[in-house]
Amino acid sequence: MEPVDYCTSDPDQGPAEAMSDALRAEIFAHAANGSLLHAIFHDYGRRWLDDSDPTIAMLGELHNGGEIDLIGVVTRESIQAFQGQVFWGGQQVYRALISRLQAPVEALLNLVQILIEAAGQDMAAGMPVEEFSKWYGSEPSRPKALLDLVDRKVPHADRFLTTAIKQGVAVDRPYFLDRAYGFLTGGSETETQAAINALGQIPCQSDAEWDRLVAAFSDVVTADDAIRAPLITAVARHLKDAPPGRRDELTGLAIAALKQHGDYTLDTAARTLAFDPEHLPDELVDALLEALLAIKGENKGTVEMLDLALMKLVQNGHAERARRYLEHILRREEDRIELEELDSLSYTLRNAGGQVLEDWVVAWLLDGDYDLSRAMNDALFGAGSDEFVFRIDFARFSLADADYPYLARKAIASFFLKQSIMASLLVSLLRSAPAEATDAIVDLLVDPVLINYAGITDDYLKPISEDSADPAQAAVQRALAGQEAYLEGLSSIGMVPELHPSERERQLEWQRHSDSMAEAWRAARKKSIFAQIATESLILYGTRAVSWFKDHTDEQRRIETPMGSISHSFEMPRVEIVDPMGLQMMLLHFRGEDRPQ
Repeated sequence: MEPVDYCTSDPDQGPAEAMSDALRAEIFAHAANGSLLHAIFHDYGRRWLDDSDPTIAMLGELHNGGEIDLIGVVTRESIQAFQGQVFWGGQQVYRALISRLQAPVEALLNLVQILIEAAGQDMAAGMPVEEFSKWYGSEPSRPKALLDLVDRKVPHADRFLTTAIKQGVAVDRPYFLDRAYGFLTGGSETETQAAINALGQIPCQSDAEWDRLVAAFSDVVTADDAIRAPLITAVARHLKDAPPGRRDELTGLAIAALKQHGDYTLDTAARTLAFDPEHLPDELVDALLEALLAIKGENKGTVEMLDLALMKLVQNGHAERARRYLEHILRREEDRIELEELDSLSYTLRNAGGQVLEDWVVAWLLDGDYDLSRAMNDALFGAGSDEFVFRIDFARFSLADADYPYLARKAIASFFLKQSIMASLLVSLLRSAPAEATDAIVDLLVDPVLINYAGITDDYLKPISEDSADPAQAAVQRALAGQEAYLEGLSSIGMVPELHPSERERQLEWQRHSDSMAEAWRAARKKSIFAQIATESLILYGTRAVSWFKDHTDEQRRIETPMGSISHSFEMPRVEIVDPMGLQMMLLHFRGEDRPQ
């Protein structure tokens, strides 16, 4: 390479040309003294260059002209010097460069693999993969060249086999389809998986291609778990556009693959329901849910996918399917999955409200299983739901007369510490309950609801008692009269010193109360979102916190955060103070009650 005089410039050049020459000189200087990789990660990477930046274009041009080497400078040893944010910036530069570079397939494959390994578990790990796929799909000869690397068992080449087959079909359909089916029947596990994934994304163009696909997939239905998992995904993709007759064949293949449970198969089943449910036939949805009854709670990733799958079922009008599935896994004796783990589903149910939420609540209250009611109380009506009010039309549920007071007792047992939810369910029952059931519900509204919670009288019940258009008006008036009679009876006794607790008894009760509140506070902290996203500090005085951090220039910067307070209050049930054991016995009786026959 001839030496270049970087100090000379043409006086007739415009600003753009001069800037281009300066950039070229800068890159040449870095390449000459061995600091090119450092400049890419530290200087160019920190500028967050986009694909149209002149620096990216210049780097690609100089590499393709043979004047610098952007691939050879990246080795497993040299890349270790760049970590964290610095690595992320340099990864962005190489992501923008990969599709521009002219290089042998194996050299670029090695570059991409080094970048993937260096990223580790970081979200930057997959960035070069898509660009590499674009690169070898941009010229007809490159997919075959990549297949040659796979045939020669070049390490990591099979990672890109799926895209190579997909890209190659557009160039030479018969050849690449033959290669795909060859890998399917005679390849390694990774090659077989890649072939299935590719065949799942290549539309069939004739009956002969459909026959070949169905026959090949039928041969691997009983294969190992790692092979059956991508088969289910491939079938689900083809179901989107398959002709009616083929849909039945494909559905049968997927159902047969699901009958043999495995961790990969179950994870794929959850993902299929989460991301491709709209075009799935009902019998396949049922088969997917039946297979997912074997899900393991320790497989947290699969549980997260299950959460999204059930959320999607609710959004698509299949809330009953999701509910019936949950009834099984919430009742499992071993390896039970709690509804609180399915936060996306819980959020969707709360947001949906209306009949979707009402049907869910009534169904589980009627079922009478306290495990279901407890799960519903904890997950659907947690913090911030104290003010939630139901107005359910129970007439649409075709209830027997005995079901009305039964539901009232179950509502009290399930939501006793949430007075608005509890009372609104009882009032909703009163709006359609027959006469005999109404008397029982009014009695329950007085005792235990109103004798424990006075605050709900003014805020919720009195407006109903004054509304002549509300069917529950008369019953609520009777309940309020019963509350008034109870309070008058208490006041009529006057002060009875003999019944006044001693100082020791009062101290013991307050200690018990303090201990129970402290335990509840510790349990709440474990579930707090703030505990997951923030660290805890004990500040003895002051009104603000001061933090120091380094910005992108490594300069120390100071941030002041004013402190505020967060508080929440709730009303304790009165009987909890005077007769806690009696209250607990009543709630236990209600929880264990079976539905009247």
